[in-house]
Amino acid sequence: MIKTALKYLVVAMLLGVVTFVLLLAGRLERQLAQADRNMATLNLSRAAQGYDQVADALAVTGRIPWLLRGTRDEVAASRAAVRYWRGDYAPLTADYTSAESPSITGNLDLQFVVANADYRSVLQPDTSRELALGMLDHAVNVYARLLESNEDHLEAAFNYELMVRLRNQVAGGGDIPEFSLPRAPGSEGENMEADEIEDIQIYVPADTVFELNSTDDPTMGDGAPIRRRG
Repeated sequence: MIKTALKYLVVAMLLGVVTFVLLLAGRLERQLAQADRNMATLNLSRAAQGYDQVADALAVTGRIPWLLRGTRDEVAASRAAVRYWRGDYAPLTADYTSAESPSITGNLDLQFVVANADYRSVLQPDTSRELALGMLDHAVNVYARLLESNEDHLEAAFNYELMVRLRNQVAGGGDIPEFSLPRAPGSEGENMEADEIEDIQIYVPADTVFELNSTDDPTMGDGAPIRRRG
């Protein structure tokens, strides 16, 4: 009789814990969604407050690091992203690269934000060719380190290739790029000049598959009608 009662008690306790976790996860998801909306509309202050509230709520489960780990990683990356768009590059990099820094292993989004901040922390507009090469070398190494353990990270791979191309351009005597600070997504852009619009090239995918050696003018998509699909 006592054993049966204990079994029911244990089951009830487990169900209570599961219910608590589910309720907490649901509430945190709603808070995260609101913070993400503020982030998307460039309301960085409100976004930061929202992510901080979620982080405080997650502190309740701090003794069980595997519990809600995905949410914990998402919040860490989002809080870092807010600091990045505020231009807090050097302190953000230092917070995650010193010996006492919390581990960011496994959190690819956070690693990418920190890598971007690392590059931006050494960025100097209107720089000399020598300093530009140094900055680009630094950026190449930053993204190379990230890709060493995360070779499938497409954004890091894109940035790595871009930095290599810019570095080769400057080293070959080309113009030094106009290094400028990034704009938060959604910022108002600038109207293009007429000559810049004329330089835009549009590549149309080929409508059929053909052998590259079977034609003297392998212009992809040239003359092929555009058909609406779907």
